[in-house]
Amino acid sequence: MGLTSGRQDRTPQELVTELRGLAEVDWPTMWAGPPLPGQGLDMWCAQYGWIPLSFERVLQVRTDTGGEFVLSAPGGSWAPVDSVRHWVWGAGAETAEDNPAVLEAADHAWPVYLTAACSVLGEPTWEGSWSADDFPDRVCGLDLADPEDRLDERNPYRLAYWLPRSGTGPLVVMDIALAVGTAHSEWDGAANLSVTFRPRPIEMGAV
Repeated sequence: MGLTSGRQDRTPQELVTELRGLAEVDWPTMWAGPPLPGQGLDMWCAQYGWIPLSFERVLQVRTDTGGEFVLSAPGGSWAPVDSVRHWVWGAGAETAEDNPAVLEAADHAWPVYLTAACSVLGEPTWEGSWSADDFPDRVCGLDLADPEDRLDERNPYRLAYWLPRSGTGPLVVMDIALAVGTAHSEWDGAANLSVTFRPRPIEMGAV
């Protein structure tokens, strides 16, 4: 019995480095999306200091500091890009009996990575756990969680979001997602922390 690591195992300082590297990104160009694989794609990635790794349905890239981002677009196409995700930390259970240890590890990891993110992004617009009465299942027209699944599976387990600072800036969401069955020790579970950048909502209405 025991725990395994997640998709990526990035330190809080490495998260800070990746977030700082995105500070000057031209987000409208990002959302417009990359060209198809070839020299054009290589050049498009190079402007961000990225190297393309995978081209199937989504574009996966490696940064010059060793991180990996996943660029997703509707319908498995290449453009327009509707999210850029960076997997940061994770823990998995070898058996269902290890699931409480997974949740404990997530509880310890969250404040450390949140502090790292805040050092670059500032204080979040909202931050809390799956059980919060004011949990933002929907923000400015974007779904962040399904209320029923959240309450039943405790997923997302933790979440913080930052509204765009400028007219072209992204909505930034950091969360810990739990695999189905983790909360109730039904199967060997997992927890993964990621940071996702999404286009600025057209209507910045009430949360």
